[in-house]
Amino acid sequence: MVKSKRALDLSGIRILMLAPCLGKFGGIETFCLTLIEDLVKRGAFVKLLRKRVLGFSNDNSVEKTEMEIIDQWSSEQRSRFSSEYVNRGDAQISEAIKDSDLAHLHNPMVEGVWFARKHRIPCVMTIYNWRRKGFSPRILAWEWAVRNADRRWYISEFVWDTWEKIRRKGSERLPVVSQMPQGKCDIHKRKGFLFIGRFVPNKGIRLLLDAYHRVSPDPDIWPLTLVGDGPLRDEVSQLISDKLIKGVILTGFVSESERHRYTRNAKWMVTPPHTNEDLGLTPLEARSVGVPCIATNDGGIPETAGKHALFCKRGCVKSLADRLQEAVKMCEAEYQIKVLETKEGLQDYVRPLDEYAKNYLQLLHRN
Repeated sequence: MVKSKRALDLSGIRILMLAPCLGKFGGIETFCLTLIEDLVKRGAFVKLLRKRVLGFSNDNSVEKTEMEIIDQWSSEQRSRFSSEYVNRGDAQISEAIKDSDLAHLHNPMVEGVWFARKHRIPCVMTIYNWRRKGFSPRILAWEWAVRNADRRWYISEFVWDTWEKIRRKGSERLPVVSQMPQGKCDIHKRKGFLFIGRFVPNKGIRLLLDAYHRVSPDPDIWPLTLVGDGPLRDEVSQLISDKLIKGVILTGFVSESERHRYTRNAKWMVTPPHTNEDLGLTPLEARSVGVPCIATNDGGIPETAGKHALFCKRGCVKSLADRLQEAVKMCEAEYQIKVLETKEGLQDYVRPLDEYAKNYLQLLHRN
């Protein structure tokens, strides 16, 4: 492992990032921009290609957040970063990889691995999603891409297990990193429950509203704040209106700094997806500032929510409502213990950003 500060200088190194994009700002976009910011500040030239995938619909949140981040860079740093959208199989993917020193693919990208091998460019891959069942041509192509990357970094043990029953050389669990919320809020001033995520079916937002309505806590003390946006926005608003659910706050899409402020001020983070969630970044962000979690006991969520979270069954309104009720009835002394416990083991998932610079340099020195 490279230890000297000078060894982490990436001056002049050209890095190509290829990532899938639905046109909405989400977890992969968060990680890419956080990592790119670190790489650029270490002297690297970074080109980000966002590959439009099935269901792509641009709501401008990706561009808005990117501008918010790069506006804080120096003009010299901005000159070493570029981004653009591409389609599957576009010629510029091959050209961009050919002109780079290293390609970092986000999720299995068949054309990315193919062009990297063709041009003899080192290729690393961060794998976010669990392997779907079956042996369709698409899944077999993804497996080929995973096998032929020079390094494979899985975001959770859960995801890793679905792709590799027998661990391969060059594979490891390297959780994604993010700029964790900074600062703290007096726990006596914290209020309510917080959900952060896209308003899509698999995130469990309908389930959460039903469970919250069943509990119906004092809305002044236990508001439910929903941070995010998405296809279910109108349905969520209608559900709140039809059921006369009191205490729900809809913020819409917010900046990273605002998201962190909401996280610090919440009493509990609620992460209730009812599908096999691959990891779950919001529980990590909550735990970093001592906010305990209520989460689905499924997929990769238990790894990031921590062993002291309050877990509910996947897709079960009653189970989630029971956990919300448990949180509401928890005495102050017990809650303070939860706050202290929730940070235990966090270091296993919150890695310093220089892990990536170290890995890049090791791979480049090998070639």
